[in-house]
Amino acid sequence: MTNTDIMFLDDRLLACFCAAAEELHFGRAAARLFMSQPPFSQQIKRLEAMVGAPLFVRTTRSVRLTPAGEVMYQHARTIAGQTRVMLRAVRQAAEGEGGSLVVGIAPTAAYSPVADALYRYRVAHPEVTLDLREMNSVTMEAMLRARTIDVAVMRPMSMDPEFDRFEVFREPMMLALRRDHRWAGRRRVSVDQAATLPLIGYSQQASPYFRGMLQAMFADAGKAPRFVQDSVIPTVLTLVEIGVGAAIVPRSLARLRSESLAFVPLQDPSRAMATIVVASLHGHANLAVDHFRAALRQADRKPAPG
Repeated sequence: MTNTDIMFLDDRLLACFCAAAEELHFGRAAARLFMSQPPFSQQIKRLEAMVGAPLFVRTTRSVRLTPAGEVMYQHARTIAGQTRVMLRAVRQAAEGEGGSLVVGIAPTAAYSPVADALYRYRVAHPEVTLDLREMNSVTMEAMLRARTIDVAVMRPMSMDPEFDRFEVFREPMMLALRRDHRWAGRRRVSVDQAATLPLIGYSQQASPYFRGMLQAMFADAGKAPRFVQDSVIPTVLTLVEIGVGAAIVPRSLARLRSESLAFVPLQDPSRAMATIVVASLHGHANLAVDHFRAALRQADRKPAPG
């Protein structure tokens, strides 16, 4: 392509051409653009000089497109349509109603009622491309800071003040047992009783939130539990299933192994309530984050009975 093949067609030139091609009358086309006819005709001549071909056949009685003009009009319509689409997408992104939103979500959050709030958000904002990425809550602060994700749906972690965070869901912890365990049919189990069982604990590196919760719960009860192995969710359920021990897990995980495991409520569920929070970088530029946060504020935050 040579430099003579490169030209800049401003929107005014294209508007004049399209008006003339659609009206096939220079007077009406000029009036449509609130112009007088002489400067309008000059614009058309300028455009024809730029493209190097006549675009209209003009007589005293009629105006029609030349074959070159027909081709020009088809392309001009495409450009106009693409411009409208571009401007609509830009405005939607500026208003948080379009563009993309990258959400980091903790595995356990995916099993909770927060998933219903995600669905409601997608329905309310169909033009936003929602990219869900499952990841450990421990890594999310760094991901937010690096802007790899826009918002995090996570278990609570210690975070710097530069992050905005609020709670969206809370649920009781339950004792997970094999269905053939002697306690599987109980209506409730006390923390003291749970401490007598071999238990699957949580990895300090991967699951510090749940590890700290269990430590605080047993310390409050004055009990020293026997943890036989540390793991992460949902692997803890597999370890329970193969008979390694019991585990104390958030209630929403009962969806995963309802046939092979029994989930027994703790005697005093208020001792250990697992929460899910939404976090984002303060002063972010993506307005879709604000709409997402508002949608998740509607998630059920009340602990369910049991």
